[in-house]
Parts: sequence; structure tokens; C-alpha cells
Amino acid sequence: MKKEQSKSQALFRPTLSNVFPKAWILAVLLFDIHALIRLGGLWNSLLIPLSMIIIWPLPWILSDKEGRRNLGLKSPTSLKWLLSGSFFAIGALLLCIGSAWLIFGTSDNNWFVQHAFMLKESLGSIPDGTSLETKFWIVTIPAMIFSPIGEEFLYRGYILKSFSDEWGPKVGQLIQAGAFAFVHLAHYGLMQFQPLLILIWIPSMFLTALVFGWIVQKSDSLWPAVAAHAIFNLGMNAVVFLMLPNQFGV
Repeated sequence: MKKEQSKSQALFRPTLSNVFPKAWILAVLLFDIHALIRLGGLWNSLLIPLSMIIIWPLPWILSDKEGRRNLGLKSPTSLKWLLSGSFFAIGALLLCIGSAWLIFGTSDNNWFVQHAFMLKESLGSIPDGTSLETKFWIVTIPAMIFSPIGEEFLYRGYILKSFSDEWGPKVGQLIQAGAFAFVHLAHYGLMQFQPLLILIWIPSMFLTALVFGWIVQKSDSLWPAVAAHAIFNLGMNAVVFLMLPNQFGV
């Protein structure tokens, strides 16, 4: 028991571990702050990327070198995970696509359709005549940077590691995936309220989080999950541009 506790405390600097004897308590506090800012994105969309950016420096502020290694900021067990992890992310995306289209087609309850509407709004100020390829990268490059780094540090880093150390990897996986799925209500399903969309959107995010968490556990590193997350987001935008031109307005 003491060994598990020391592993958990090693995520944070000794001074923080003295204040928070259980690392998962501080992880929950970090999640609460992140979630409050992110859910504020329901009223101000700029709060969503802000909620992720503020996570980026935390491993260097809250953790020492040993803590960052325990968090997963180290080379994977095998470099193949930087590539193979992305294939698993594509598999998760295909499952999300299949379930959304099978159940809802191209109706507004398909969360990819909602994503198309959001991208269209994001590009509203782009000058006329901008090429489709340029539009794609304008919205896709930030999506491959903001959330893959911030969310992996928090969910597959602090939350997964601290809860796994305390109660085992299965519990850690379920908690990080549930937390990840919950905060994604800041994107679709609440404003406007669409309960049918939520029924597919939340399980899709839960499944995706489990895949990212599994990649971290197998590779013993956050970086393959960051890469996989970036590929997933790239694929989401590609689906919209290729499969939903009418909703997107291209």
C-alpha cells in the first residue's frame, strides 16, 4: 500500500504531495478548474481552447523531473507506438463515424453534422476565394495542437495515473474516460439541447478516451496518445470536408 501511495505522490512536487497526500485529490481539483472553464465555452467558445492551453505548462510547474516521467513525459517502450497508436485512433474514429451515420444519417443529431456547423462558423470571417485546402488547415492545425497536448496531459496523465495508482488501471481508465466524455458536452448537445445526439456523442468520446488511455498504458508514454489524438482530430475534420459539403457550405 505504501509503495502504491508513493508512486501516486511522485506525480507532484514534494511540497504539493505534503498538502495533497493523495495525488488523485489534486488531479480532481485540476479537472474541476479545467471543466469549469471549458463548460464556460457554451457561452464563449474561446474558453474551450483556453481550458486546454492552461494545462500545457502544469507538468513543469506542478511536477519535478521524476514526476513528469511518472506522468508519461518520456519515450515510449517502443517507437512503433508513435505510429501504431495512430492506427488505433483511426479505428476509434471509424467506429464513431459508423455509429453516427448508421443511427442518424446526416440529420442534425449526427455529431459530425454539428461539427460541420461549428467549422463553418469558425471560418465565417475567412475572405471569399480562400481555397478549400487552406480552409481545412486553418481549422485543423489548431485542432491538432490545442486538445491533443492539454487533454492528454490532464486525462491520460494526471487523472489516469493518479487513479490507477490508487485503485488500479481499470478504475483509472473508467474515470479518465468518463471525465473526458463529460467535458465534451461543452461542444455539442447542450446548446441547443439534443438528447439523441448526446446518446451517441458521449459514448463516442468515452470510447475514444479508452483507446487513448490504452495506448498510454501499453506504450508507457503520453506522446503516442498525443500523436493519436492529433490524428483523430485530423480525421474528424477530414470527414466533414469530404462527406458533409452541404452542411459545411463548401
